[in-house]
Amino acid sequence: MSIEVDRHGRRTAWLTARLCTVLGVMPNEARDWSIAALTHDVGKLDLPQELLAKPGALDPDERGLVERHCIAGAKRIMAHTRPDGDDTTTAAIAVALSHHEWWNGRGYPFGLAGAAIPRCARVVAAADVLDALTSVRAYKAAWPLQAAVDEILAQRGTHFDPECADAVEVVARTLPADWRRTAQAWGLQVTLELGRPARVALDAVWAGSRRVAA
Repeated sequence: MSIEVDRHGRRTAWLTARLCTVLGVMPNEARDWSIAALTHDVGKLDLPQELLAKPGALDPDERGLVERHCIAGAKRIMAHTRPDGDDTTTAAIAVALSHHEWWNGRGYPFGLAGAAIPRCARVVAAADVLDALTSVRAYKAAWPLQAAVDEILAQRGTHFDPECADAVEVVARTLPADWRRTAQAWGLQVTLELGRPARVALDAVWAGSRRVAA
């Protein structure tokens, strides 16, 4: 498993929980969506890891390959969960598949727009980008928190559901200085508190790494 993909998932889950509180999401749904956020990027395990670590810009072919992680992640989750599913599994599949859709329909993989994008995926998308912008990546330095918030607000109604962008601004005001460490510990605790069948399924989802053919 990629350590950073795992840690990013934990932080995104924690941010998702806080966004859900601001948005008034029902507690049971907030829990499902937060757990779903843990595996939102699991499809990246099926990509060539050197591609994810590339320090420069991706060329069009590389970009197309990376964009396949959404479908790969949804397939990975479906392959390791019960056929009948439950609310958490349903959310996990929707989030993995749709967290890169844009409010204006210019995202991927299907170009969904507005309310056609599952709400859980819209919330996780905002949490995902907030953590990604404030994290070090091979191709960029970490952004200051306020700069990341400003960027998300600048894409309110284009990339992001307006209410989710507004919720990011509210959440950012109350983030502790060590929020990244707090978020990672919270994500680990949530995983440990899952029932055994759910933990087994989650471990199976994360296990291995079959690469998508170029």
